[in-house]
Amino acid sequence: MYRLSGGIFRFRHAFQYSTISPVHPSSGDRSSTNLMVDYLIHSLRFTKQDAVSLSAKGNLTHLKSTINSDLVLDLLKNYGLNLTQIKEIVSSVPKILTCKANKTLEPKIRVFQELGLSGSDLVSLVKRNPEMFGFGLHTRIMPGLNLLRKILGSDENVIKAINRSRWLCFTNYSMKRLSTNISALQNFGLMNERIVKFMISNPEKLMVSPKLLESKMSYVEEKLGISRDLPSFIHAVSVTLYCTDSDIEKKMQIFKSFGWSDSEIAMLFRNQPYCLNKSDGNLVEKLEYYMNEIGYTPLYLISCNSFFTFSLKKRVIPRNKMLSILKEKALVNEKPNLITIVSWSEQKFLNFLRGFEDDIPGLCETYIGMFDIKKVP
Repeated sequence: MYRLSGGIFRFRHAFQYSTISPVHPSSGDRSSTNLMVDYLIHSLRFTKQDAVSLSAKGNLTHLKSTINSDLVLDLLKNYGLNLTQIKEIVSSVPKILTCKANKTLEPKIRVFQELGLSGSDLVSLVKRNPEMFGFGLHTRIMPGLNLLRKILGSDENVIKAINRSRWLCFTNYSMKRLSTNISALQNFGLMNERIVKFMISNPEKLMVSPKLLESKMSYVEEKLGISRDLPSFIHAVSVTLYCTDSDIEKKMQIFKSFGWSDSEIAMLFRNQPYCLNKSDGNLVEKLEYYMNEIGYTPLYLISCNSFFTFSLKKRVIPRNKMLSILKEKALVNEKPNLITIVSWSEQKFLNFLRGFEDDIPGLCETYIGMFDIKKVP
């Protein structure tokens, strides 16, 4: 079984020690205190207010030439970015206009494009990690990407993990932590396939303290009764990483106050561990509605546990109201039931309602207006 050394995703203010440096223009270049403000306005169509702000934010006011900035913009255009996307990048990291286009930017952008990131994905990467151009290509970026490839098995999976992560910062510390946590999951008996899926969906959660991760794995299996062999195990671990034992106990007491037994609570958590990340108030509100107003039993809610993942105010209550109207008019009987229609997309549900417009004119408009639902064509 593969053992790793290395880590990922730790925020650093990279510009404090970056290889990025301003270009010093020749003495013959045009000089003006408002040079970069004018440049941002005319070349990138920023408002004057935004241009002034970005010029100060990126420490651009000292520049006496736009030659280097032109090279940077040309490079971004050559990599397929349009004006809107370039503006987004400059807004996130205005200091990019001082980078050496060929020496600093191009090799790093090329690495990520070869990985499979381009266009909007590349823009999102930069916006989430504005300090990335300050990272050493061969000391941080390439070693980090190579480590991810070893863990995740393919560039496609690496892209998925990157797109789900707020940070893309590679340090010796973070690499070591990632390695330790991957080994902990493996030593606990989780197969690599499950670890890969977990990392793709929750990359930053593999940067928690190794002791915390190990303690939560034991807690989920021993206290919550969710076997490490169940698919829901890793999801339960993910949820409990940021919950204290007392937080979870409070949630159990809420269910008990509505008549749930210990075995029923355990069964729900095994089937739907994401109930654990709901606030106490959210759980009370949902249990009051489902059990006291509708009359659902614990066993029914366990079998239809996705009820706990939907918003009451934005989805469940509005759709249940429409379903009640249709039943009152005897236009539907037992099917479709509530769990079915709350699982539908907004467009599918509106299409469903449109099928009854002859019987109840304006039904869709009533639904949209009554509950401030976004209209779907």
